[in-house]
Amino acid sequence: MTLLTTCINRLGFKLQAQSASVYSMIMVLLLVLLQGCSNTSENEHGSEKQTPESLSKELTDLVDVFTENAQLSTDENAMLAASQSKRNRYLEQKQARLATVPAHVIAKYQQALTLMTNKEWLKAELLFDQVLKAQPQLSGAYVNKALIAIQQKDFSRANQQLKEALAVNPINPYAYEIKGRLARLSGHFEQAEKSYLKALEIWPEYPEAQVNLAILLELYRGRLLDAHKYYSSYLALQTDDQQVQRWLAGVEIKIKRAGLVLPEKPDNNLSSSAQHTKSGEG
Repeated sequence: MTLLTTCINRLGFKLQAQSASVYSMIMVLLLVLLQGCSNTSENEHGSEKQTPESLSKELTDLVDVFTENAQLSTDENAMLAASQSKRNRYLEQKQARLATVPAHVIAKYQQALTLMTNKEWLKAELLFDQVLKAQPQLSGAYVNKALIAIQQKDFSRANQQLKEALAVNPINPYAYEIKGRLARLSGHFEQAEKSYLKALEIWPEYPEAQVNLAILLELYRGRLLDAHKYYSSYLALQTDDQQVQRWLAGVEIKIKRAGLVLPEKPDNNLSSSAQHTKSGEG
């Protein structure tokens, strides 16, 4: 912009010695050009919507629920409350699946999560392999390996890990949500929608699946009313997310411009679980 302004000034000095009318015409054209550039920049920024994967946490405990101290929960009452408040079928069966897992395997899993936090992907994957060798029923280890593969841009291997996860636990909602992300990145929008819906079938109040499905429906499927529904469902639970509030407002503008009728706003008390403190399942 500075360079362009300098050029305009220099051009102005040269043209002052010439016809005033020519000078005025050229200045008008330059101003129109500048305005056009400004509008283009604003439009590009306005149409830019954060991708689903950037909304989701980079990594998450996909087998157990973190306590506030970032430890794996073993409190049966806490686990039951979490499963009921979130209506999460995956958590409801977690206690039985983890009942026979030795403490040293849980510790190794926790260590692998710490390595992921530190972005030590290869070391983390080696530990997850050891966990799976000892306890092959822990689907979360496969999902975390899929996340590692995504970090390494190996989407084919990521899909294979998710396939393994669902083979040992067909109701792992995190596996389906990440499958949805990968399908969207590959341009398979119908498959992405099916995966998100499967995740929400297992866990109807899964925040990332709700908002990522809304983004998919708005930007890639052109279904504004459906997108509005899932943005609203997400915000009923994540009431302070100002970014998604802006996205919902943008969808409402699109709906009005399309001549469609905006859905009625849901009751603020639709979900009592909005009052519960979030556990760390992501």
